[in-house]
Amino acid sequence: MRLSIQLLKCGVFLARFVPFKVADKTAVLLGSLSSHVLVGRRHTIEKNLYYIFSGKNIEREHFNRIVKATFVNYARIMVDFFRLGSMSKKEDFDVEADIAEGALNVLSHKRGCVLITMHLGNWDYAGAYLAAIGQPMSALVEETDPDILALYTRHRERTGMKTFPLPRAAYAFVDTIKNNRILAILADRDIVGNGTPIGFFSGRRKIPSGLATIIVRKKLPVLFGYMVLNPSHKRRYLGIIEPPIIFEGDENEFNQLMVNKFEEIIRRYPDQWFVFQPKWIE
Repeated sequence: MRLSIQLLKCGVFLARFVPFKVADKTAVLLGSLSSHVLVGRRHTIEKNLYYIFSGKNIEREHFNRIVKATFVNYARIMVDFFRLGSMSKKEDFDVEADIAEGALNVLSHKRGCVLITMHLGNWDYAGAYLAAIGQPMSALVEETDPDILALYTRHRERTGMKTFPLPRAAYAFVDTIKNNRILAILADRDIVGNGTPIGFFSGRRKIPSGLATIIVRKKLPVLFGYMVLNPSHKRRYLGIIEPPIIFEGDENEFNQLMVNKFEEIIRRYPDQWFVFQPKWIE
């Protein structure tokens, strides 16, 4: 069995027994260490930040703090991911929710809904939280190594979510519309490899192709949302869902709207944008 699978299973197992505060402090230490040891990943994070802060006068010391915080924050959200299998009720989640009026009634349109988010904060925790408060949640997920995918799928679906690997995206949309569900999609990264190039901060990246087409042609209601480690520390997480929209423009206009929202949110939480693949178009 590969080391990555063993480590994931170990994390899930230990989450049942290790006190949360101990696990969180351990994550901080491991994240800090990883920021020095994982040189390749550190380089990718630095490159992301260069594009985000291009043209801005940011001191090197502050830049390095953001890089380190990215590793630490990722380690901390993994602690919560490992614990998801034992969480099912709203009371199990430590969330300060800021949900716009009408967002949780979006399924009254009877056409399903697309919840668009990013690889920012804890997207699995967000989906599980929405499922716990009674929302019929589905999610498109990356098709990784079969053993890892199977482990992640079992862990995610214990929370009440349905998951669909990306090759079954068409079926996921059919299921969403037919059964009036909320389909969560992480749309800030082209995983399949056939994405649409678009200006992203001071560079260019690819975003998933076809998403805008389906949303515009089917007039699907759209929610933009995210869940991040809470800077105010009132609760562990801050969850945001914006008011629902039914977009009236064309596909290109929707893609630009989506990227503009991504940029605004990522600038607010640059140390919680967990994109570790060097996918900038040079």
